[in-house]
Amino acid sequence: MTYAATLNLPSTLVPNYKCDTQKLQMAVIGGLDFETSLLMANILSIYKIPQLTYGSFAPEDAGQSQSTSFYKMVPNEAHQYTGIVELLLHFGWTWVGLLAVDNDSGERFIETLKPLLSQKGICLAFSKKTPKITYLAEYYDLQSYSIQIYQAMMESKAKVVVFYGETISMTDLKEMVTLGELENVTKTSVGKVWILTAQVDFTALTYQMNWDMQVFHGSLSFAVHSNMVQGFKAFLEVQNPFEANGNGFVKQFWEQAFLCLFPNSNTEEQASGTCTGEEKLEDLPSSGFEMSITGHSYSVSNAVYATAHALHAMFLSRTKYRAAVERRMQELQKFQPWQLHPFLRTFSFNNSAGETVSFGENRELEAGFDITNMVTFPNNSFVKVKVARVDVESAPGQQISIDDNRMVWHRSFHQFPPLSVCNPNCPPGTSKKKKEGEPFCCYDCAPCPQGKISSQKGLFL
Repeated sequence: MTYAATLNLPSTLVPNYKCDTQKLQMAVIGGLDFETSLLMANILSIYKIPQLTYGSFAPEDAGQSQSTSFYKMVPNEAHQYTGIVELLLHFGWTWVGLLAVDNDSGERFIETLKPLLSQKGICLAFSKKTPKITYLAEYYDLQSYSIQIYQAMMESKAKVVVFYGETISMTDLKEMVTLGELENVTKTSVGKVWILTAQVDFTALTYQMNWDMQVFHGSLSFAVHSNMVQGFKAFLEVQNPFEANGNGFVKQFWEQAFLCLFPNSNTEEQASGTCTGEEKLEDLPSSGFEMSITGHSYSVSNAVYATAHALHAMFLSRTKYRAAVERRMQELQKFQPWQLHPFLRTFSFNNSAGETVSFGENRELEAGFDITNMVTFPNNSFVKVKVARVDVESAPGQQISIDDNRMVWHRSFHQFPPLSVCNPNCPPGTSKKKKEGEPFCCYDCAPCPQGKISSQKGLFL
């Protein structure tokens, strides 16, 4: 489907054939996840059409992406690894769990993060992969596997779980939690600090909007840095699916989010009523739709304006000012997509939020990450409070700045911030003794030999 849709962009009906008058395809914005972006690049790179990705992260050894026409509206993923490590060190969390989506990106994340954690004295209590459903027939078999993973996480002493996934992966995580709670995996409320990576987001799935969100209260989410775009909230508040100039996507989304059907709808899905257009997006719970701009939406906005600025610069460099707009548009039609590349590489502009947008040497946005703290409410709504920032220009070890006073934690914790270690520090008069077959974060506290004292804390026998 991705290949077919991408092929339809530079040509119609038959690939490489252009019939009648057509608008020139100069650039493409997409896709959301890295796998889709690569599939698109296989086609777009043939035509040398610039591709601005807004939610995907290329691997650090991405010789593959260097041969494509990628322009990433996101920072290098290495900064996210650094941010995760510094966040764990800031709160003294040395015993953590790792959960990742079962694909190449998830495998790369685990293999990259493991040595970084070990170098900083942080151990993994467990490392799991979420079940990957290839065929519908596997669904019920994988439910039991999901419950096993959830049980292992809940029984672990690690209070912190780092979850790496893609946008749709949040759906899998919520389903895993719901299944685990239905099976009474935990008899008492066991809180975890979920650390979600920037690729993870909430999607508007009606059947999940009523699922309990309290388990994610106090979680921390990485996100591509964003700021409020002027007019964004007002734009959402006046959305009307019956507008003549609207697009078909709005109606499709409206039916799914509000569980209603439009007159003459061809869908066979069940609905609670007829869509009137009077429904308001702000009435949806946050788990179904967020009124505040997300990192992904901010990246899309920047991608649109980046393309517009590059087109404008290219046009001015090749033509003289003309009074007739039609003549200027005719001149623009003479350009080819590959001619846009030099202008995309060197553009720099201030967006409506007052922030400078430009690419670095590797065609990646020179920006950092925000870290938000999730506060949930009984009606399954939530707010994301920005509590930290990963500054890519700061020195190593100083890239993260955290406002501890704004943090909230899961209601089951009695210590703030919660403790996530395999063993507490050994008391005076004892020293650490390694446990056979256990990570270095797990140890026994043995009495110091007679007449001996330690001049330093945390020493092993």
